Amino acid sequence: MPDARAIPSRVAILLNPRSGHVQRRLPALRRIAASVPEVQLQEASSPQDIAQALRDWRAAGPLDLLVVMGGDGTLQAALTALLQEQAGDLPGLLVVPGGTTNMSAADFGARLKPEAALRALSAWLQGEGAPPKTVERAVLRVEGETSRGPQFGMFFGAGAILNGVRYFHQHIRPTGLRGALGPALAFGRLLLSLLRNQPHPLLPAMPAHLSAADGDWKSDWLLVLASTLDRLLVGCRPYWGTEQAPVHFTAIMHRPRRLLRVLPPLLCGRGAAVAHEQDGYISRNLNALSLSGTGDFMLDGELFQAQEPIRLSATSPLRFLTF
Repeated sequence: MPDARAIPSRVAILLNPRSGHVQRRLPALRRIAASVPEVQLQEASSPQDIAQALRDWRAAGPLDLLVVMGGDGTLQAALTALLQEQAGDLPGLLVVPGGTTNMSAADFGARLKPEAALRALSAWLQGEGAPPKTVERAVLRVEGETSRGPQFGMFFGAGAILNGVRYFHQHIRPTGLRGALGPALAFGRLLLSLLRNQPHPLLPAMPAHLSAADGDWKSDWLLVLASTLDRLLVGCRPYWGTEQAPVHFTAIMHRPRRLLRVLPPLLCGRGAAVAHEQDGYISRNLNALSLSGTGDFMLDGELFQAQEPIRLSATSPLRFLTF
């Protein structure tokens, strides 16, 4: 991996013109991105086009820095393309929050909007500006979606989380709400259903068998999530494991006890004090997790269908940069 302190010499910008913020500001962002000196600019939206852009760049020689300008799904597709075909050192990944939720970028420390981030990048590359912030995070490896090979991303969800994503796409996105407000409303709708702790179409039981090195659980589940991010949407931190391992894993059984009391502190990272396994709440930090029976799953907001039992693991830490 290139030296984090050095100004990179070979830089590529991957711009997704269909990502939420990028789409609304596309002419300006195209103009600013094209003005960044000595970079290769490519627009791509689908996972296939993103993978092809990366193959073309890498065929000409190793990249020092890949700038990903899009949302969580764009980053997920770029990570998958890079890690499925890994050859040699990976470039640093500068994440510019150009999507709707930008959950990964926020956790990495992104503060600037895309226009300002591109200008900061240009200044840094010319030796006239401050370098970006650097963090290291492991990336989830998800096996089980056999048609496209292993997928890589930052946040995995099944059960009610999957239904929350579907609710957003079916009921909120068509209204035209911009920015993070739409996902926040979908999240709030899901929370309201959870707090009622009554049967609801958003909260069906998900029979599944979960297995890790230190535990084995077979039950009907409300939700299962795993992430290598520290904080998720609207800053919540719904895990409380203490083990030294990269994958934060939380599972809640269907119709758990004391949900009204447990849920608020659980979302704020204080689950250890109130959420207990005998009541239906499980959280660990893991190196790997196997799931069978879950069917569909979500990875960074993108929906996938598992054709076989799912296995989650983590890569070695990657270097992410943000302005």
